[in-house]
Amino acid sequence: MKKVYLFISMIILVILACSSATVAIPTNPAPTNIAAPTQIPATSAPSETTTTLPPPSGTSASFGPLSLVLPSGLSSGISGSQLSRADGQDVPYWGLTPGHTQIDLNGYVLQGKFHKPQIFIYPAQAYAELVPAAFENIHRLNNILGNPGASINSDQLPTVPFFNAAQVFASNIQIVTFQSGRGVRFLTEYAQYAASANNHDLFYEFQGLTSDGAYYIIAILPITSPLLGETSDPASAVSIGGVAFPNMGDPNADWKGYYNAVTVQLNAQAPTDFVPTLNLLDLLIQSIRITP
Repeated sequence: MKKVYLFISMIILVILACSSATVAIPTNPAPTNIAAPTQIPATSAPSETTTTLPPPSGTSASFGPLSLVLPSGLSSGISGSQLSRADGQDVPYWGLTPGHTQIDLNGYVLQGKFHKPQIFIYPAQAYAELVPAAFENIHRLNNILGNPGASINSDQLPTVPFFNAAQVFASNIQIVTFQSGRGVRFLTEYAQYAASANNHDLFYEFQGLTSDGAYYIIAILPITSPLLGETSDPASAVSIGGVAFPNMGDPNADWKGYYNAVTVQLNAQAPTDFVPTLNLLDLLIQSIRITP
């Protein structure tokens, strides 16, 4: 049945696509129609694949249940909001929430990107019961964190439950431990169509769970690579590892080969090649503490 639901989700994405010439569909669509869970399990013990970095130096900040340290040069501060419960037939699935905390990073090193630098903290059990995609993502997280040392395939990764789009690729996948739990980070881009890899849309995604399973954390942090074009305009797309951006009007275009090339090239970059650096963003995530 899961294959059927994924197939239906892919058809919907095609209908929503911005261009009728699109011939490829993002490979990791947000899951839908998953049965509600009975209980969110606590996360497993840390694995050998966990990123380990020294404690960050920077500015301490907190809002609601979250506290963190902003590494020097990343952001000037944070602001937060406590959102109330929103559900019912009149609320689109991306707006459903049992009530959550939203953190905005002010003065972030990158400006004018598609995504805002934000961190979201949800009560895991309540969110999973309300939103099937959240349940599926938490299930995916527990599968990843519960298999120490196992390789992580992009198809196993969680997706952002409130995005009306799907992942087109995922690179630099790594488990990261934070003060209150663990999660997985990766570089990705979401779209409703076959989009070019570009610095306007690229971001660092982190999804994690507190050790007691009580809270579900999503971080969305823009990042850029010197390998990519600066905008999403197909005319500005660059060749990646010798693989050119496919012709949008070619029904036989090799989109899989293009996205594979993007993933390989981004994986090969040093952490310091990105802006901000991967280590800087990992340090931010590692500093997160959730206190009810």
